[in-house]
Amino acid sequence: MKNLALVSLFAFLLISCGGQKKQQQNTDSQPETEIVVLTVDDLYENAADMVDKEVIVKGTVMHVCKQGGGRCFLMGSNEEINIRVEAGEKIGAFNQEQMGSELEIVGIFKEVKTEADAHNPAGEHGEGDDHEHDAEMDEAHRIIAESEEEAEVVYFIEGLKAKEL
Repeated sequence: MKNLALVSLFAFLLISCGGQKKQQQNTDSQPETEIVVLTVDDLYENAADMVDKEVIVKGTVMHVCKQGGGRCFLMGSNEEINIRVEAGEKIGAFNQEQMGSELEIVGIFKEVKTEADAHNPAGEHGEGDDHEHDAEMDEAHRIIAESEEEAEVVYFIEGLKAKEL
């Protein structure tokens, strides 16, 4: 009777330890992050949070640049909503045959800096006590500030991979 109890206990321990190991392996093999493919419309809705992040976006090719195919434009829900995709070294070039087809692009979502930002990054000119001020310089800074406020923010994707759907 003792032998039967010991064998049963041993079998129970062996089975229960094996079950935990399998259960633990199943949770380890599940993917940690879910890949989200955005539409062009979705991308613009979350644009401020997406700048300089890797994105995956799909859309219909509405234009391919004829000068070497260095960029294309993906259309959203209508022609007014579109995003420029720069092919870069990773993709190479887009071709005219892709017009009208669905593409899925992996790339870095970028924001175009305004001319005012390029002239005065982070307000470096005209800030601080040691900077000389005159009427002409003050007027130039006023114009720069106004243009920054009125400038339209433009976004594009620096392409890393392209897949035709």
